[in-house]
Amino acid sequence: MRTIHKTGWLILVIVLALVMSACGAVPATPSTGGGGGATKHVGILNKDMTDAEIKAEIEKEGSLIVGNWTYTANDELVKQFTQYVKDTYGVDIEFTYEGSQAPSVYLTNLYAAQKAGNPSPYDVLAIEENYWAEAMANDAVDSFLPSDLVPNEKLVLDLFKHSPTTIAFQSTAFPAIVYNKKNAPFLTSLKDLADPRLQGKVTLPLPGDITAGGFFLGLADELGKDYKDAAQMKEVVDWAVENIGPNVLKYTTDSSEMQQLLRSGAADAVGFWNSLARLEFFNGYTDTALLLPQSIYPANGYLWIPKGAPHPVLAQIFINWRLSPDVQFPNSWPIEHGPWSELSEGFLGPEYVTHVPEWFAKDYFTYFPTLDQIQTQFKTVDWNAYNASQKEWQDYYAQKIGQ
Repeated sequence: MRTIHKTGWLILVIVLALVMSACGAVPATPSTGGGGGATKHVGILNKDMTDAEIKAEIEKEGSLIVGNWTYTANDELVKQFTQYVKDTYGVDIEFTYEGSQAPSVYLTNLYAAQKAGNPSPYDVLAIEENYWAEAMANDAVDSFLPSDLVPNEKLVLDLFKHSPTTIAFQSTAFPAIVYNKKNAPFLTSLKDLADPRLQGKVTLPLPGDITAGGFFLGLADELGKDYKDAAQMKEVVDWAVENIGPNVLKYTTDSSEMQQLLRSGAADAVGFWNSLARLEFFNGYTDTALLLPQSIYPANGYLWIPKGAPHPVLAQIFINWRLSPDVQFPNSWPIEHGPWSELSEGFLGPEYVTHVPEWFAKDYFTYFPTLDQIQTQFKTVDWNAYNASQKEWQDYYAQKIGQ
Protein backbone atom coordinates (compact mmCIF):
# COMPACT_ATOMS: atom_id res chain seq x y z
CA MET A 1 0.00 0.00 0.00
CA ARG A 2 2.81 2.45 0.93
CA THR A 3 4.55 1.59 -2.38
CA ILE A 4 1.41 2.32 -4.37
CA HIS A 5 0.96 5.76 -2.68
CA LYS A 6 4.61 6.72 -3.27
CA THR A 7 4.34 5.75 -6.92
CA GLY A 8 1.10 7.68 -7.30
CA TRP A 9 2.63 10.78 -5.75
CA LEU A 10 5.68 10.52 -7.99
CA ILE A 11 3.48 10.38 -11.09
CA LEU A 12 1.48 13.39 -9.83
CA VAL A 13 4.65 15.41 -9.20
CA ILE A 14 5.96 14.63 -12.69
CA VAL A 15 2.66 15.65 -14.26
CA LEU A 16 2.53 18.92 -12.31
CA ALA A 17 6.13 19.72 -13.26
CA LEU A 18 5.31 19.16 -16.94
CA VAL A 19 2.25 21.42 -16.68
CA MET A 20 4.25 24.19 -14.91
CA SER A 21 7.01 23.94 -17.48
CA ALA A 22 4.53 24.22 -20.30
CA CYS A 23 3.07 27.36 -18.70
CA GLY A 24 6.52 28.88 -18.21
CA ALA A 25 6.36 28.59 -14.41
CA VAL A 26 9.45 26.81 -13.07
CA PRO A 27 10.72 26.64 -9.48
CA ALA A 28 13.16 29.43 -8.61
CA THR A 29 16.79 28.48 -8.03
CA PRO A 30 19.47 30.52 -6.26
CA SER A 31 21.18 33.03 -8.52
CA THR A 32 24.81 32.34 -9.27
CA GLY A 33 27.77 34.43 -10.21
CA GLY A 34 30.71 33.70 -12.42
CA GLY A 35 32.32 31.52 -9.73
CA GLY A 36 29.39 29.12 -9.55
CA GLY A 37 27.27 28.28 -6.51
CA ALA A 38 24.81 30.32 -4.48
CA THR A 39 25.57 34.01 -4.09
CA LYS A 40 25.72 36.48 -1.23
CA HIS A 41 24.42 40.00 -1.72
CA VAL A 42 27.05 42.64 -0.95
CA GLY A 43 25.13 45.88 -0.85
CA ILE A 44 28.09 48.24 -0.59
CA LEU A 45 29.29 46.92 -3.98
CA ASN A 46 25.74 46.40 -5.29
CA LYS A 47 26.76 42.88 -6.33
CA ASP A 48 25.72 39.29 -5.77
CA MET A 49 28.93 37.34 -5.22
CA THR A 50 29.76 33.66 -4.95
CA ASP A 51 32.11 32.41 -2.25
CA ALA A 52 34.79 32.05 -4.92
CA GLU A 53 34.31 35.67 -5.98
CA ILE A 54 34.40 36.84 -2.38
CA LYS A 55 37.67 34.99 -1.83
CA ALA A 56 39.09 36.52 -5.00
CA GLU A 57 38.06 39.98 -3.81
CA ILE A 58 39.72 39.39 -0.43
CA GLU A 59 42.91 38.38 -2.22
CA LYS A 60 42.66 41.50 -4.36
CA GLU A 61 42.07 43.80 -1.37
CA GLY A 62 44.79 42.09 0.64
CA SER A 63 44.67 44.39 3.66
CA LEU A 64 42.45 46.10 6.19
CA ILE A 65 42.81 49.26 8.27
CA VAL A 66 40.62 49.71 11.35
CA GLY A 67 40.60 52.74 13.63
CA ASN A 68 39.68 51.96 17.26
CA TRP A 69 41.05 52.46 20.78
CA THR A 70 44.13 51.35 22.71
CA TYR A 71 42.91 48.02 24.05
CA THR A 72 45.39 46.06 26.13
CA ALA A 73 44.66 43.06 23.90
CA ASN A 74 44.99 44.84 20.54
CA ASP A 75 47.82 42.55 19.39
CA GLU A 76 45.75 39.46 20.17
CA LEU A 77 42.74 40.93 18.38
CA VAL A 78 44.84 41.43 15.24
CA LYS A 79 46.15 37.89 15.50
CA GLN A 80 42.68 36.41 15.99
CA PHE A 81 41.08 38.19 13.02
CA THR A 82 44.00 37.51 10.71
CA GLN A 83 43.78 33.82 11.59
CA TYR A 84 39.99 33.87 11.11
CA VAL A 85 40.38 35.15 7.55
CA LYS A 86 43.05 32.54 6.86
CA ASP A 87 40.91 29.72 8.27
CA THR A 88 37.69 30.85 6.61
CA TYR A 89 38.89 32.03 3.22
CA GLY A 90 42.40 30.62 2.91
CA VAL A 91 43.87 34.11 2.42
CA ASP A 92 46.69 35.86 4.27
CA ILE A 93 46.02 39.57 4.82
CA GLU A 94 47.76 42.60 6.26
CA PHE A 95 45.78 43.97 9.18
CA THR A 96 46.57 47.42 10.55
CA TYR A 97 44.77 48.17 13.80
CA GLU A 98 45.20 51.78 14.83
CA GLY A 99 44.52 52.68 18.45
CA SER A 100 43.87 56.14 19.86
CA GLN A 101 42.31 57.52 23.01
CA ALA A 102 41.35 60.61 20.98
CA PRO A 103 39.34 59.16 18.09
CA SER A 104 38.40 62.59 16.75
CA VAL A 105 41.77 62.41 14.97
CA TYR A 106 40.28 59.71 12.73
CA LEU A 107 37.59 62.11 11.56
CA THR A 108 40.15 64.84 10.94
CA ASN A 109 42.14 62.48 8.72
CA LEU A 110 39.00 61.21 7.01
CA TYR A 111 37.72 64.69 6.18
CA ALA A 112 41.14 65.71 4.86
CA ALA A 113 41.19 62.72 2.50
CA GLN A 114 37.60 63.42 1.49
CA LYS A 115 38.39 67.05 0.69
CA ALA A 116 41.45 66.06 -1.35
CA GLY A 117 39.50 63.46 -3.32
CA ASN A 118 41.57 60.62 -1.91
CA PRO A 119 40.42 57.20 -0.67
CA SER A 120 39.52 56.92 2.99
CA PRO A 121 42.55 56.19 5.20
CA TYR A 122 40.38 53.67 7.08
CA ASP A 123 38.21 50.74 6.07
CA VAL A 124 36.32 50.54 9.36
CA LEU A 125 35.95 52.99 12.20
CA ALA A 126 35.02 51.40 15.52
CA ILE A 127 34.51 54.44 17.73
CA GLU A 128 31.82 56.15 19.77
CA GLU A 129 28.36 56.81 18.37
CA ASN A 130 28.73 60.58 18.42
CA TYR A 131 31.54 60.39 15.86
CA TRP A 132 29.35 58.40 13.50
CA ALA A 133 26.66 61.09 13.87
CA GLU A 134 29.19 63.80 13.04
CA ALA A 135 30.51 61.87 10.05
CA MET A 136 26.95 61.39 8.80
CA ALA A 137 26.46 65.15 8.91
CA ASN A 138 29.60 65.46 6.77
CA ASP A 139 28.47 62.86 4.22
CA ALA A 140 31.42 60.63 5.07
CA VAL A 141 29.64 57.34 5.87
CA ASP A 142 28.81 54.57 3.41
CA SER A 143 25.77 52.28 3.50
CA PHE A 144 26.37 48.56 3.89
CA LEU A 145 23.41 47.05 5.78
CA PRO A 146 21.81 44.67 5.27
CA SER A 147 24.58 42.52 3.86
CA ASP A 148 24.93 38.77 3.49
CA LEU A 149 28.52 39.31 4.64
CA VAL A 150 27.18 40.56 7.99
CA PRO A 151 24.68 37.88 9.08
CA ASN A 152 25.46 38.58 12.75
CA GLU A 153 23.49 41.80 12.38
CA LYS A 154 20.44 39.68 13.12
CA LEU A 155 21.76 38.97 16.64
CA VAL A 156 21.83 42.65 17.57
CA LEU A 157 18.81 44.49 18.99
CA ASP A 158 17.37 47.22 16.77
CA LEU A 159 18.15 49.87 19.39
CA PHE A 160 21.84 49.29 18.61
CA LYS A 161 21.52 49.87 14.87
CA HIS A 162 21.28 52.85 12.57
CA SER A 163 20.66 50.98 9.36
CA PRO A 164 21.94 51.10 6.72
CA THR A 165 25.14 52.77 7.93
CA THR A 166 26.22 51.51 11.36
CA ILE A 167 25.80 48.97 14.13
CA ALA A 168 27.02 48.89 17.74
CA PHE A 169 29.64 46.52 19.07
CA GLN A 170 29.16 47.79 22.65
CA SER A 171 26.04 48.23 24.77
CA THR A 172 27.31 49.49 28.14
CA ALA A 173 30.21 51.89 27.55
CA PHE A 174 30.13 55.26 29.27
CA PRO A 175 32.58 57.79 30.76
CA ALA A 176 32.56 57.57 34.54
CA ILE A 177 34.64 58.01 37.67
CA VAL A 178 36.86 55.12 38.74
CA TYR A 179 38.02 55.48 42.33
CA ASN A 180 39.67 53.88 45.33
CA LYS A 181 36.77 52.88 47.57
CA LYS A 182 39.07 52.49 50.57
CA ASN A 183 40.46 56.01 50.33
CA ALA A 184 37.27 57.74 49.13
CA PRO A 185 34.29 55.78 50.49
CA PHE A 186 32.22 58.98 50.60
CA LEU A 187 31.93 59.22 46.80
CA THR A 188 28.32 58.72 45.77
CA SER A 189 27.85 61.29 42.99
CA LEU A 190 29.89 63.30 40.51
CA LYS A 191 29.30 66.41 42.62
CA ASP A 192 31.15 64.67 45.47
CA LEU A 193 34.37 65.17 43.49
CA ALA A 194 34.30 68.66 45.00
CA ASP A 195 34.83 67.22 48.50
CA PRO A 196 37.90 68.89 50.12
CA ARG A 197 39.17 65.46 51.19
CA LEU A 198 40.05 64.87 47.52
CA GLN A 199 42.36 67.87 47.21
CA GLY A 200 45.05 67.01 44.66
CA LYS A 201 43.61 63.51 44.26
CA VAL A 202 41.39 63.79 41.16
CA THR A 203 41.97 63.59 37.42
CA LEU A 204 39.45 64.93 34.94
CA PRO A 205 39.40 64.34 31.17
CA LEU A 206 41.05 66.74 28.81
CA PRO A 207 38.60 68.85 26.79
CA GLY A 208 37.68 68.14 23.19
CA ASP A 209 36.66 64.49 23.12
CA ILE A 210 33.76 62.29 24.15
CA THR A 211 35.52 61.22 27.36
CA ALA A 212 35.12 64.77 28.64
CA GLY A 213 31.78 65.06 26.90
CA GLY A 214 30.38 62.01 28.68
CA PHE A 215 31.59 63.26 32.05
CA PHE A 216 29.84 66.58 31.53
CA LEU A 217 26.64 64.89 30.34
CA GLY A 218 26.47 63.15 33.71
CA LEU A 219 27.38 66.25 35.69
CA ALA A 220 24.82 68.33 33.81
CA ASP A 221 22.15 65.81 34.77
CA GLU A 222 23.10 66.07 38.45
CA LEU A 223 23.01 69.88 38.26
CA GLY A 224 19.67 69.92 36.41
CA LYS A 225 21.12 71.42 33.23
CA ASP A 226 20.26 70.71 29.58
CA TYR A 227 23.19 69.28 27.60
CA LYS A 228 21.59 70.53 24.36
CA ASP A 229 22.00 74.15 25.46
CA ALA A 230 25.57 75.45 25.14
CA ALA A 231 24.91 78.30 27.60
CA GLN A 232 23.72 75.89 30.29
CA MET A 233 26.69 73.60 29.64
CA LYS A 234 29.03 76.53 30.18
CA GLU A 235 27.42 76.88 33.60
CA VAL A 236 28.22 73.20 34.22
CA VAL A 237 31.83 73.85 33.18
CA ASP A 238 32.01 76.82 35.54
CA TRP A 239 30.71 74.69 38.40
CA ALA A 240 33.27 71.94 37.69
CA VAL A 241 36.20 74.32 37.40
CA GLU A 242 35.27 76.28 40.51
CA ASN A 243 34.31 73.35 42.73
CA ILE A 244 36.19 70.30 41.45
CA GLY A 245 39.11 72.23 39.96
CA PRO A 246 40.94 72.73 43.31
CA ASN A 247 41.03 68.93 43.70
CA VAL A 248 42.41 68.20 40.22
CA LEU A 249 45.87 66.68 40.15
CA LYS A 250 45.93 66.52 36.37
CA TYR A 251 43.71 66.79 33.30
CA THR A 252 44.37 63.67 31.25
CA THR A 253 42.78 61.04 29.04
CA ASP A 254 45.79 58.71 29.10
CA SER A 255 44.51 55.44 30.57
CA SER A 256 47.95 54.09 31.47
CA GLU A 257 48.77 57.30 33.31
CA MET A 258 45.53 57.07 35.28
CA GLN A 259 46.26 53.44 36.15
CA GLN A 260 49.66 54.44 37.47
CA LEU A 261 48.23 57.33 39.51
CA LEU A 262 45.52 55.11 41.03
CA ARG A 263 47.87 52.24 41.81
CA SER A 264 50.47 54.49 43.43
CA GLY A 265 47.87 56.30 45.53
CA ALA A 266 48.70 59.64 43.91
CA ALA A 267 45.07 59.83 42.74
CA ASP A 268 41.96 58.53 44.44
CA ALA A 269 39.46 59.25 41.63
CA VAL A 270 40.01 59.42 37.87
CA GLY A 271 37.69 60.38 35.05
CA PHE A 272 37.75 57.72 32.36
CA TRP A 273 35.59 54.90 30.98
CA ASN A 274 33.73 52.35 33.08
CA SER A 275 35.87 49.51 31.69
CA LEU A 276 38.87 50.80 33.67
CA ALA A 277 37.23 49.68 36.93
CA ARG A 278 36.97 46.11 35.68
CA LEU A 279 40.48 46.15 34.25
CA GLU A 280 41.96 47.27 37.57
CA PHE A 281 39.88 44.83 39.61
CA PHE A 282 41.03 41.91 37.51
CA ASN A 283 44.62 43.12 37.74
CA GLY A 284 44.40 42.60 41.49
CA TYR A 285 43.53 46.13 42.62
CA THR A 286 40.43 45.08 44.52
CA ASP A 287 39.86 48.49 46.13
CA THR A 288 39.04 49.92 42.69
CA ALA A 289 35.36 50.76 42.25
CA LEU A 290 33.08 52.41 39.72
CA LEU A 291 31.08 55.52 40.62
CA LEU A 292 27.78 55.29 38.78
CA PRO A 293 26.23 58.67 37.97
CA GLN A 294 22.53 59.11 38.73
CA SER A 295 21.83 58.90 35.01
CA ILE A 296 23.92 56.86 32.61
CA TYR A 297 24.44 58.30 29.14
CA PRO A 298 26.14 55.55 27.12
CA ALA A 299 28.59 56.46 24.39
CA ASN A 300 28.85 53.03 22.84
CA GLY A 301 31.23 52.07 20.10
CA TYR A 302 29.72 51.71 16.63
CA LEU A 303 31.12 50.04 13.54
CA TRP A 304 30.88 51.88 10.23
CA ILE A 305 32.55 52.05 6.84
CA PRO A 306 33.70 55.46 5.58
CA LYS A 307 32.90 56.47 2.05
CA GLY A 308 35.82 55.66 -0.21
CA ALA A 309 37.08 52.79 1.97
CA PRO A 310 39.56 50.86 -0.21
CA HIS A 311 38.75 47.41 1.22
CA PRO A 312 34.96 47.19 1.65
CA VAL A 313 34.64 43.40 1.52
CA LEU A 314 37.17 42.81 4.29
CA ALA A 315 35.54 45.68 6.17
CA GLN A 316 32.23 43.82 6.27
CA ILE A 317 33.89 40.55 7.18
CA PHE A 318 35.59 42.29 10.11
CA ILE A 319 32.32 43.87 11.27
CA ASN A 320 30.56 40.51 11.16
CA TRP A 321 33.42 38.86 13.06
CA ARG A 322 33.44 41.61 15.70
CA LEU A 323 29.73 41.04 16.33
CA SER A 324 30.01 37.27 16.73
CA PRO A 325 29.31 35.99 20.27
CA ASP A 326 32.75 34.34 20.42
CA VAL A 327 34.42 37.71 19.85
CA GLN A 328 32.03 39.74 21.98
CA PHE A 329 32.89 37.23 24.71
CA PRO A 330 36.46 36.20 23.81
CA ASN A 331 36.52 33.37 26.33
CA SER A 332 38.84 31.15 24.29
CA TRP A 333 41.45 33.84 23.63
CA PRO A 334 44.76 33.50 25.49
CA ILE A 335 44.31 36.77 27.41
CA GLU A 336 43.97 37.63 31.09
CA HIS A 337 40.66 38.56 32.66
CA GLY A 338 41.49 42.29 32.68
CA PRO A 339 42.00 42.60 28.91
CA TRP A 340 38.94 40.37 28.44
CA SER A 341 36.87 42.87 30.41
CA GLU A 342 37.94 45.69 28.09
CA LEU A 343 36.90 43.85 24.93
CA SER A 344 33.59 42.59 26.27
CA GLU A 345 31.17 45.46 26.81
CA GLY A 346 27.74 44.06 27.61
CA PHE A 347 24.92 42.28 25.82
CA LEU A 348 23.89 43.35 22.32
CA GLY A 349 20.91 41.01 22.33
CA PRO A 350 19.48 37.82 23.85
CA GLU A 351 21.81 35.53 21.89
CA TYR A 352 24.83 36.85 23.81
CA VAL A 353 23.55 36.24 27.34
CA THR A 354 24.61 32.58 27.50
CA HIS A 355 28.24 33.40 26.68
CA VAL A 356 29.23 34.81 30.08
CA PRO A 357 32.22 32.65 31.10
CA GLU A 358 32.02 30.42 34.16
CA TRP A 359 34.85 32.27 35.90
CA PHE A 360 32.80 35.49 35.79
CA ALA A 361 29.26 34.17 36.16
CA LYS A 362 29.05 34.84 39.92
CA ASP A 363 30.25 38.45 39.72
CA TYR A 364 29.23 39.45 36.20
CA PHE A 365 26.25 41.56 37.19
CA THR A 366 28.33 43.43 39.75
CA TYR A 367 30.18 45.02 36.82
CA PHE A 368 27.67 44.77 33.98
CA PRO A 369 23.93 45.49 33.78
CA THR A 370 21.37 42.90 32.75
CA LEU A 371 19.90 43.00 29.27
CA ASP A 372 16.68 44.39 30.73
CA GLN A 373 18.57 47.20 32.49
CA ILE A 374 20.38 48.03 29.26
CA GLN A 375 17.07 48.33 27.45
CA THR A 376 15.18 50.28 30.12
CA GLN A 377 17.57 52.27 32.33
CA PHE A 378 20.20 53.70 30.02
CA LYS A 379 19.52 57.18 28.66
CA THR A 380 19.37 57.91 24.95
CA VAL A 381 21.57 60.76 23.77
CA ASP A 382 20.53 63.06 20.96
CA TRP A 383 23.92 63.03 19.31
CA ASN A 384 23.02 65.59 16.67
CA ALA A 385 22.05 68.04 19.41
CA TYR A 386 25.14 67.13 21.40
CA ASN A 387 27.39 67.69 18.39
CA ALA A 388 25.71 71.01 17.64
CA SER A 389 26.63 72.47 21.04
CA GLN A 390 29.60 70.52 22.36
CA LYS A 391 32.40 72.34 20.55
CA GLU A 392 31.33 75.67 22.00
CA TRP A 393 31.30 74.53 25.60
CA GLN A 394 34.29 72.18 25.22
CA ASP A 395 36.32 75.11 23.88
CA TYR A 396 35.11 77.09 26.87
CA TYR A 397 36.25 74.26 29.15
CA ALA A 398 39.68 74.30 27.50
CA GLN A 399 39.91 78.05 28.01
CA LYS A 400 38.90 77.81 31.67
CA ILE A 401 41.58 75.24 32.51
CA GLY A 402 44.27 76.85 30.36
CA GLN A 403 44.54 74.15 27.71
